[in-house]
Amino acid sequence: MRKLAVAALALVGFWLGMSLFFLPSYATRATDNPVVTAPSDVGLNYQDVVIHSDGLALPGWWMPAANPRAVLMFVHGAGSNRTSHFIDSLNLYAAFVMEDISVLTIDLRNHGNAPKTDGHWTMGLEEHRDLLAMSLWLDDHTDQSVPRLAMGASMGGATVIHALANGLAVDGVILLDPALNTADSLAQGGRTETGLPSVLFQPYAWAATTFYGLPKGESDAGALITDVKQPILLIQDPDDPVTRLTFAQAAAGTNPMIQLVTAAPVPQGADCLRNKGRWGTHVAAFKCDSQWTMNAVNKYLHTVGLHPSAL
Repeated sequence: MRKLAVAALALVGFWLGMSLFFLPSYATRATDNPVVTAPSDVGLNYQDVVIHSDGLALPGWWMPAANPRAVLMFVHGAGSNRTSHFIDSLNLYAAFVMEDISVLTIDLRNHGNAPKTDGHWTMGLEEHRDLLAMSLWLDDHTDQSVPRLAMGASMGGATVIHALANGLAVDGVILLDPALNTADSLAQGGRTETGLPSVLFQPYAWAATTFYGLPKGESDAGALITDVKQPILLIQDPDDPVTRLTFAQAAAGTNPMIQLVTAAPVPQGADCLRNKGRWGTHVAAFKCDSQWTMNAVNKYLHTVGLHPSAL
């Protein structure tokens, strides 16, 4: 019995050591994920662009609508790139262009084909400067009188919120399953990746936000969103296992500018969830029901005065 107790204590100590000194660096490192498709694959006209941010040359695409009623800056999530198959990004861009909304998107630093800094993602703390650089590119290359929107998915949603807190000027905001609570998203992400209980990853999530500089408390997106003045459409997959509904509901309860819409539950085994494993419905609203998603977007655009007739 004593040997079992010693072994159990040793195992706990080993896991705590891993959680404090190894997992925060390992789990937040962006893996290689090169861009291998293009908007032309879905029939979109586009231009390759380079956005300069903090001395980094970030590759992206400019997909102009013929008569734009708005311009959308799209921000992908952690470990992804501008062509996330979780979201079905290319068809999402095409859907916006069909709605007379031009789209600008890039690979964030440390992602896709973008240059590496330290190779880690930071849940919006560093990445938000890339979004600010996108806005500057639009200032130089487009008509500034055209309304401007920012859209982010998962960590991209947190990135949008951090950019807003740092002066990003837009007319509207669309968030898709945003990462509002960094520590919870990290713990749930650990469970999703491994299948082990999320409680095992709480020490790592605490260490990542306490010692490794990731957002926590007043610097977390869920706290910053309470002060956002722009109207926000928050699209939430109700069963998202990583960026959970409870945090979206809490945000909507603190800021009347947030319009929270909840997608319909998606049954396990649905074709739109194929190859997603335990990630399930994370950022899956558009891929699982593009018509519902774009209807929600258009209703929101009407509330901010962006009607199809305002061309």
